[in-house]
Amino acid sequence: MNGQAYDFDKAARQRKLRSDMARWLVIGVIVLVVLIVVSQCFFVVGEAEQAFVSRFGVIKRVILNGDNTFHQDYADILAGEITMGDDVKLLTGSGLHFKMPFLDTVQKYPSRLYTYVSDSEVVNTAEKKQYYVKTYAQWSIADPALFSLKLGSMSSAENQLDNLIHPVIVQAINRLTGDDFVSNKDALNAALAQGLKTINEDMAPRGIEVKDIQVHRTILPTANIESTYARMQADRAKVAQQLRSEGQEEYLKAVATTDLEARKLEADAVSEAGLIRGEGDAAALEIYASAYSVDEEFYAYWRSLQALESALDENSVLVLDSGHPLWKDLLNYATTYAEQ
Repeated sequence: MNGQAYDFDKAARQRKLRSDMARWLVIGVIVLVVLIVVSQCFFVVGEAEQAFVSRFGVIKRVILNGDNTFHQDYADILAGEITMGDDVKLLTGSGLHFKMPFLDTVQKYPSRLYTYVSDSEVVNTAEKKQYYVKTYAQWSIADPALFSLKLGSMSSAENQLDNLIHPVIVQAINRLTGDDFVSNKDALNAALAQGLKTINEDMAPRGIEVKDIQVHRTILPTANIESTYARMQADRAKVAQQLRSEGQEEYLKAVATTDLEARKLEADAVSEAGLIRGEGDAAALEIYASAYSVDEEFYAYWRSLQALESALDENSVLVLDSGHPLWKDLLNYATTYAEQ
């Protein structure tokens, strides 16, 4: 009996253990299914990523960076493209996003800038002068949905860019003279800006925006080095001569202005000296008149002395008649003074 009871209890515990294990297994499966479903409901777009959501191959949403203005900038070119339709939502901003589990598919692409560098090739300017030119471009995936549909891979994108960017730059250089290509950055940049517009008109429907194109390196062929250096020296000499001419002109202006001011100051000084001299002469005449009115004979005597002093030097001999005005006044005054 005891042996039979012991077997019954063991069997009961085993049944209970199997039941608990089955219950926990079901709970675990349910939790796992819930986690899988939840994980399929959400996805994360990083700061340096863009993405699009498709359902059974049909694009439903495009998620772009917050500073992406591609669709506004190229609205006319993108008109009629699938991502500009009402059935596709354009969203901006990274972070957590919702999707239908098991129905929606998410594809992500980096939003960073890529660098294109061409091989070095010989390029002719308008006057058929040759230069070795290597070009570069900065580009990015601006619409991941169009990029996936039209190109599909980075290698396809690079091939497409290689077939377009370098020829556009070559054509821009072909329209420039050698002087403008080497020395005139404004003319070169204007030509490249027009080329950039042409490139984006072609690449925008493929979801790519080219940010910038420039000449990366220019090496002169041996046959052109001497003539180009001579032209550059002539250009520098022309600029130097112009600067010297402008400096000489400024110098002459400064000298003329200084001379004018000096003459004006001298004239003002002469005028002021004349006024002072006139005032002094007037004061002297006034003093002479006052002295003459007090003692006319002495004034005549003094004037005679002044005249003699001015006319004679140390070794001079003057012979005058006794009736001469100079001598007469002097003798009259001396005789009158002696009698007194």
